[in-house]
Amino acid sequence: MSSGSASLRTLVLTIDPANPPVSGAELRNFQNASAAAEFGRVTLASMRPPSGATPDARVDSVSLVVPGERRSRSATRRTADIEVRLTQAVLSRLFGVVQEFRPDIVLVEGIPLFPLLDHIRPLVPTLILDMHNIESDLAVQISGQPRRGLFSLSRRSEAENIRAIEVAGLALVDRVWVCSSDDRKRLLARFDPKIPVDIVPNGIPRISQIPQSLEALPGRAEGFPVMIFVGHLSYPPNVDAAARLASNILPRVRRSFPAARLVLAGRSPAPAVKDLARRDMVEVTADPADLSGVFRRGHLSVTPISAGGGTRIKILEAMAWGLPVVATPLAAEGHGLAEGDEIVIAPTDEGISEAIITLCSQPERLDRMRRAAHGRVMRDFGVDAVRRAVRDGLGLGDG
Repeated sequence: MSSGSASLRTLVLTIDPANPPVSGAELRNFQNASAAAEFGRVTLASMRPPSGATPDARVDSVSLVVPGERRSRSATRRTADIEVRLTQAVLSRLFGVVQEFRPDIVLVEGIPLFPLLDHIRPLVPTLILDMHNIESDLAVQISGQPRRGLFSLSRRSEAENIRAIEVAGLALVDRVWVCSSDDRKRLLARFDPKIPVDIVPNGIPRISQIPQSLEALPGRAEGFPVMIFVGHLSYPPNVDAAARLASNILPRVRRSFPAARLVLAGRSPAPAVKDLARRDMVEVTADPADLSGVFRRGHLSVTPISAGGGTRIKILEAMAWGLPVVATPLAAEGHGLAEGDEIVIAPTDEGISEAIITLCSQPERLDRMRRAAHGRVMRDFGVDAVRRAVRDGLGLGDG
């Protein structure tokens, strides 16, 4: 395809609706749909009903399910637990959407929607798989390290099943998208796909709400430092990170800064996360309608993630708000940030705590780092960068 296809029709298939976009997957799906709308018409069809209006009027939203609908027969047999359950009713509605919209391109959100690929493949000229994560790798990370014998037989089998559907999925599509150059290298090494592998980065979420010029950090009336962690608070790696922050990192930081405070904010906190609010100087903000108030309270963002794939959108958003970031190597992976200049990386809770204490004891360094990081993410993960990547990922830059 060549650029400038104003009549291009793109259908984006997702699990959750992107209205409103809250968690990482929804934010990425909305970003991609909104960017694709620069090049033609876009419809976003989700496996669950939306709860609000689409933030971008150029993107039409439809649901493939009807609330309260009686459970119907499955249309496919699942190979791995990660796959969505595809019913005959959902499949029928999907065929109706395709017939009415007549898409040139269908963009499918990840391997969990693998059951749709076989049915969609004969109906569209171009089929693209957006791999938010390399799911087989993620299954290994979350479940333990198999080389140390901590991986149960059932979990090992599930990871193998996921890998099998990744292989099958890559054979069905025309292009695949990944979040970072690191994921691209992994994908090429593990699967050697014979199709284009495009890097479409996770952009800065809710960028329209973020001031273009860097604001000053808050004062110390609410404590110092106020450390924030934003994410989906029932997602297992985030639940683990919240526990580490409250149990290990905050107490160490308070030995040097007794007024240090921790704010955990995000969607659907798990009971274990809610319980952390009972601890001294720990707050849990559940399902915030607007995160701007959370970011404006913070002095720095701390991200002790030990499992996960893709890239951590929460880091980009914090940096765009002007917060310095301290993170584990995995949390920082995929962004290409300069360690020490744009981000501080430490592998352990003790190292993270020491890094926070050092950074908060050096205000000039802290200010230099947050300014450098702010400039970097605005340039490389802003609206224009995402638009270019989506254009190329849709094949509009080919030839």
